[in-house]
Amino acid sequence: LSSGGGDVFRNFVVPIQLESPRWVQSIELRPENPRVTHHARLGVDRSGESLRRESNDGQPGYAGMAWGQDPDGQLVIWAPGMVAKPGTPGIAWRLYPDTCLVLHTHMQPSGKTESVKFRIGVHFADKPPEQHPAILRIGSCDIDIPAGAPHHVVSGEYVLPIDVDVHTIFPHAHSLCRELRAVAELADGSRQPLISIEHFDENWHEAYDYCRPLRLPQGTHLFTTFTYDNTDANLRNRSHPARRVVYGSNVSDEMADIYLQVTPVHPDQRAVLMEHYKEHELKSQIIGLGKSLDVYPDDPWILEGIAACDVGLERPGEAIAVLQRRLKTGSVAVFPVVSLGMAFFANRDYALAEGEFHRALSMDDKYALAWLGLGRTLIAEKQSGPAENAYRQAVKLTPSLLDARLALVDLMIGKGQLEEAAAACSAAIGDSPDMPAVYLKLAEIRAKQRRYQESLDACAEAQRLAPYTHPPKVLLAVFCIQNGDVEQGLALLREAHAEFPDHPMPALLMGQVARSQDRADEARKYLGLAASLPIPENWPTSHRRRFLVLLHSERFQLAQQLQDTELARDSVSQWLKADPENPRLRAIYDEMQVDSSR
Repeated sequence: LSSGGGDVFRNFVVPIQLESPRWVQSIELRPENPRVTHHARLGVDRSGESLRRESNDGQPGYAGMAWGQDPDGQLVIWAPGMVAKPGTPGIAWRLYPDTCLVLHTHMQPSGKTESVKFRIGVHFADKPPEQHPAILRIGSCDIDIPAGAPHHVVSGEYVLPIDVDVHTIFPHAHSLCRELRAVAELADGSRQPLISIEHFDENWHEAYDYCRPLRLPQGTHLFTTFTYDNTDANLRNRSHPARRVVYGSNVSDEMADIYLQVTPVHPDQRAVLMEHYKEHELKSQIIGLGKSLDVYPDDPWILEGIAACDVGLERPGEAIAVLQRRLKTGSVAVFPVVSLGMAFFANRDYALAEGEFHRALSMDDKYALAWLGLGRTLIAEKQSGPAENAYRQAVKLTPSLLDARLALVDLMIGKGQLEEAAAACSAAIGDSPDMPAVYLKLAEIRAKQRRYQESLDACAEAQRLAPYTHPPKVLLAVFCIQNGDVEQGLALLREAHAEFPDHPMPALLMGQVARSQDRADEARKYLGLAASLPIPENWPTSHRRRFLVLLHSERFQLAQQLQDTELARDSVSQWLKADPENPRLRAIYDEMQVDSSR
C-alpha cells in the first residue's frame, strides 16, 4: 500500500477448487495490518468476471467496487472491533465448484509504504441448512450533511412484507456519526428497540447476535435514525474546515446502514421478502448514488452503479443515458460497454445492443458476459446459428455461467436433440443443484419425450427449491398443452384442482383451454372461479402481477367472444390495476368509460 493518496479500494480474488458443492457454516476474515484497513467484505463470484478483471493492471487484485455477491443470506465482513463468530446455527450456505471468493478491501494510506495481507478461514458445515436467511439493509442512502451541522439526523424506514425472525444486527457508519438507533413499530403501535448506540465509534464495529431470535410480524415498520456532527469541533471530522458530506464509500463520505440477518417465519415466503426488499434497496441506492454524483460528477463507479440500479428497476432507457455519459468519462473499460449492450437489449434495441457487444469483444474477446449478451441478442434477431456459437464461447470461457448453458439447452430442444439437452441439464444440476430453472428445463424435455413421471419429479424438485412455483401437476399440464397433448394436460389440471381446490392456477388454465375451444360456459365458470380464489401468500409481487394480467386478459377475450359488455368492463378494469403502465389497455378502458356515459 503506497504511502500517500486517498482511500484505496482493492479486490483480491481467491479461486476455490472443489470437487462438489460444499455447505459453509461461517467464514473468518483476519487482516494482518488492521491499522490501514478500514473494512473488508467477502463476496462470491461464479461468472469469471473477477478473474478477468484481476489481470488488468499487473497488481494483485483489481481496483474499484467488488464484482460478486454476498453469500446467500450472509454478511461476511470485518471492521475494527469485530471478532470471529461461529455463524448462526442451522444457517449454512452453498459454496460451488469453480467459484471465486472476492475480498473487497477499503484501505487508508498511513504516510508510509505498508504491506497488506489477509487470511480467510472457511468453516464447513456437516449438514444442509435448516433455514434460509436473508440480509436486509434498513438504513438510508439519502445522506446530505451540510457543513457546520452539529446535529444532522438521517432517517430510514422499511415495512416488512412477511413475518420474520431477526438473528443478527450490524450497524455501520463513518466518522461523523455520533449516535444511532433502530426501532420496530408493530401494527398495534407498540415499539420494540432493535439497537441503540449513544456514542458510536467508527473504529469499534460489531455484529450483535440476539440471545433469542426476535420475531417481527408482517407490516412491522423498521425505523432507523443516525445523528451526525459535521462541525470543526468534532475531532473525528476528517475535513477542516468542515465541508458538505454525502452518501458514499470513502471515509470522507458517510453511511447510515443497519444490516439485519433474518429468516422467514414461513420459509416458503422468502421470495416475497427478497423481491420486495430488492426494489426498496435499488430505489434507496439510486437516491444515495445521485447525492454522490453531485460531489464526484466524473466518478465512473458511481455512474456504473446508478445504471445497474436502473436496469434492476426495469428502467433501461435511464440506464442507457447514464452509461453513455460514463463512456465519455474516465478510462476506457469493457465492462460499461457490455452494460450498455445489456441495457439496449432490455430496451429491445437489438441492433444497437449487438453493436455494443461486438465492440466489447473487440476490446476483450475472452469476456464471457459479452458473449452471453451477444447470444441473447442474436436469438432476439432470429439468428440461431451465430447465437449458438456465442453461447458456446461463453460456456467455454466460464463453464459455470448457467444462463449460457440453459440457452444452449433451448437450442438443442429446438433442433430435437432431446437426449443431448437432458444430459446438459443433468450436468448443470451436478454443478448447480439449487437452481430451480434447471429442473424446469429438464421437466420440459421429459414432457416432450412423454416421460411424464420423470417430468413430474423434476417439477416437484423445482417447486421444492422455489415454493412459489405452481404445483407440479400444473407445471406438467402446461408442458403437455404446449406439446399439443391437450387432453393429458386437462386431466392433470383436474387432478391438481382436486388436490389444491384453493389454488387459482388450475382453474385459470382450464378456463383458458375452454375459451380456446369455444366452450364459453365452461370458460366463464373456471375463469370466474380463478378470479374468486385467494392469491397464494408465497407469490412475489411480480408473480401475482403476471397471474392477474393473464387472468383478466383471458376474461376480456371471453367477453369479446360473448359480446358481454359488463364482463368486458370488469375484466379491463381489473387488468388495468395489475398493468397500469399499459398504454393500449388504458386507451381501451377510457373508450369503455366514454361509451358507458353515453
